[in-house]
Amino acid sequence: MGAPAQFGVALGLIVLEVALTAAALLIWFLASFHLDAGTPAPEVSPAPYLLAVVAIGVGAAAVAVTWGGRRAWGVAVTQGLMAVLLTGAALTALALATHDSARPEPPPGSPTAPEAPGMAGCRSGGHSQECAHLGG
Repeated sequence: MGAPAQFGVALGLIVLEVALTAAALLIWFLASFHLDAGTPAPEVSPAPYLLAVVAIGVGAAAVAVTWGGRRAWGVAVTQGLMAVLLTGAALTALALATHDSARPEPPPGSPTAPEAPGMAGCRSGGHSQECAHLGG
């Protein structure tokens, strides 16, 4: 296969992979899109969408191996790079998402616990009539 044909195949595959990745991320965005302010937004896990991007990366790796066997190095190298980029980015995002959702809340009263609601506006520390409505 000549260089112009390899360039065309590589470019076509890159466009296909970018379009599939954009579709998966757009579907994730639309699933988590919520306009009604009166109801809480549903929790949407990013795992299935990011795993779809990983599957696209695995497909790119398979294409890289196939074209490498045919000695079409232009296609093999570009597909190998796409496989590494897609798979690495999706797995990193998935690891960050699961790490953030597993983070425990600090116990009340600890130095890292959030301040009691409403006490931030009491200038006297909560010991005057100014904060009587808050129980201070």
